[in-house]
Amino acid sequence: MSKYEISMEISGPFAMWTRPDTGATPTSYPVPTWSAVKGIFESVAFFNDGKAWIRPTRVEICKKKGSRGGELSFQKYTNNYRGPLKDKKKVNFQFSTLILSDVCYRVYGVVENGSGQHLKHGSNPCHALEAIFQRRLRKGQCYKTPALGWNEFVPSYWGPIRDDESLPDATEVDTEINLDLVSVLNQVFDKAVNGHYKPRFQQGEKAWIKKGEFHYVE
Repeated sequence: MSKYEISMEISGPFAMWTRPDTGATPTSYPVPTWSAVKGIFESVAFFNDGKAWIRPTRVEICKKKGSRGGELSFQKYTNNYRGPLKDKKKVNFQFSTLILSDVCYRVYGVVENGSGQHLKHGSNPCHALEAIFQRRLRKGQCYKTPALGWNEFVPSYWGPIRDDESLPDATEVDTEINLDLVSVLNQVFDKAVNGHYKPRFQQGEKAWIKKGEFHYVE
């Protein structure tokens, strides 16, 4: 059976990948969570019926080719709470967060069969979803605008990986970044399609960013 692998690059001035253990003053992970990357992929292409879906496999932290590496930039950001607990009789409740700035990632995934049926020639939703994704990425089309975590953090670039050295904005993996994240939220639901709330974390050796690369546990 063919393995339908996909990849894309996304960058922007701000990003927020919320750590659930930071409570009322959210702080961002250095890399997007599994669920966040799945959402980025689905902003480009997805199937409503779940016959095929894109499983994130890894992410790479990138920088402009030839620039200084080994650094992550964080900054304070004030936001208005608009959630279900807001008291509508009072003015907006503002809270401070710690977000990332000037980010660039390469995200990778593989299209999975969600139909539960054997794939065959002429009826292969995995091949179809991969083809739609690649075509939209190449043309700059999407189902909705991808976001770097929060919807207000719109990317400055999303599209094919910019690894061609002839490009003025070519990027490369920042191999100087090595971090132990201790515990990282992996999946929020027990199943990728039509699942129930059941958070899962990856810890220990599986929570390391090594040479700018982070792998998601299946």
